Amino acid sequence: MTTLFRELLAERFDLLPAPVRHFHTLKRELFTGGRAKVSTKSRSLGTALLSFVAGLPATGENVETHVRFTPLPGKREFWRRDFAGRCYESVMQAAPDGRLIEHFGPFDLYFDLTASPAGLRWSLAEWRLLKIPLPRATTPMIECFESAEGERFAFDIDVVFPIVGHVVHYKGSLTETPEDAPIFVYDGVCALCDWTVRYVLANEITRSIRFVAIQSEEGRALARKADIDPDAPESFLFIENGRLMKDSEALLALARQLRGPARAAPLARLLLRFVADALYRLVAHNRYRWFGRKAACALPTSRTPGGCAFTKLWRT
Repeated sequence: MTTLFRELLAERFDLLPAPVRHFHTLKRELFTGGRAKVSTKSRSLGTALLSFVAGLPATGENVETHVRFTPLPGKREFWRRDFAGRCYESVMQAAPDGRLIEHFGPFDLYFDLTASPAGLRWSLAEWRLLKIPLPRATTPMIECFESAEGERFAFDIDVVFPIVGHVVHYKGSLTETPEDAPIFVYDGVCALCDWTVRYVLANEITRSIRFVAIQSEEGRALARKADIDPDAPESFLFIENGRLMKDSEALLALARQLRGPARAAPLARLLLRFVADALYRLVAHNRYRWFGRKAACALPTSRTPGGCAFTKLWRT
């Protein structure tokens, strides 16, 4: 099977170092982990706001880093980056003219790729907003270089925007890790939560999330780890890369795994955290009264191309 980057680079693909070839030969979902050094030359409010809303990594010397690479139909790839809790994701695909397109929210970034025995260089050539080409003068400078550090995959990315200035520079390395799919722990007797599970199943980008009802033995144990009472939960729980999230943080982390309108959810990061949590808790506290309560908890036990079959019930 010809993968995205092999198709784009053709015979030049074989010039790349082995770790770079491995990470760009996706035949299954690949979980990776490592460390990164993150810095910026700018201290402006505009730079900080742009980085925060986009989920770009915060500065640090030894930042825990996880990247999940997932092959999608049509020779596309979904990349989910997590820098100590600052997350962003994008979808990669080939452009008709042979360039690489990175879909980043409403933006399409067009990269020229240069392969050599030293590594793979990405250079941003143009960008578009809602498929509309933007003026060249507004194009940021984004340079990425992928190489090898022994058997590890190494990356070095620099981002500079016109007017705003230097946004971020991060470099580090990754190695393949055991599978660690995200977990959605939900209240199985809540009608709103049931609808949420079905919506997630229908709109997952990668179909990677594992669903656990809080009424189950595993769900109760995970809830207690996050100081959530499994008998009277006031939040669902989302677990990614070993990090337990609840309230608005969990909701935003879940939304970033989805396609469609949920992709706009990161804009809620503009709200102060305590405000977002208060709004979340208001809905959570009233969810049974406003949306109803189920007599049984349905657990998804098998996936089909059209969604999920609900067969196992936990009675209340």
